[in-house]
Amino acid sequence: MPTPRWMSQATSQEFSWSQALGGTRGVIEASAPGLVFVVVYVLTHALVPTLVAALSVALIACLIRLIQRQGVQQALSGFFGVAVGVVVAAATGRGENYFAWGIATNVAMSAAFAVSVLARRSLVGFFYAMATGLPTGWRADASQRSLRSRCNALTWMWAGLFGVRVAVQAPLWAAGAVAELGVAKLALGLPLFALGAWATWWGLRAYSSSSSDSSEEGDATA
Repeated sequence: MPTPRWMSQATSQEFSWSQALGGTRGVIEASAPGLVFVVVYVLTHALVPTLVAALSVALIACLIRLIQRQGVQQALSGFFGVAVGVVVAAATGRGENYFAWGIATNVAMSAAFAVSVLARRSLVGFFYAMATGLPTGWRADASQRSLRSRCNALTWMWAGLFGVRVAVQAPLWAAGAVAELGVAKLALGLPLFALGAWATWWGLRAYSSSSSDSSEEGDATA
């Protein structure tokens, strides 16, 4: 299972905002469809051209990566989200439903992170153990109590992050505030994600440094 992007820098000595955001290209691919949606809708107040414009931008991003023979996972993920939003909005004739899939996804993510802590299998701990090679059963190790607590706290943070998105966007969706929804989605998208990735790195860096130091001492005495 690949390490998610929000955890990819947890064991790094330095944090890269560019990597957290996916680089300039990743920012453009993630933001452009939503930005185009807002601009076209505000200018036309017409659903069909707005949906076509947003879907076209996402499709172009995928095609460019295919032509250049580059990885398309991030672009395809973005395209899928846009495509689902377009289908739902077109089927219902309501522009705000373009954002329904995203809101539902954030509900599911918030619940998944929260439930993982309650089940004593925090997602942050799971991926951190995978990234650092912690042995099976590390959760039951008394010496790892501090790490477990930190992973639980960071997992709650991610649950809250996704919850904030829902708390802001759901009332706007209920009110049919399409343009405002678009702005909220952009503001609470990559910036909030990058902040969460940084907090995860910051919260775990002391443990990563300790693991690295221990490994180096072991090599020196071998």
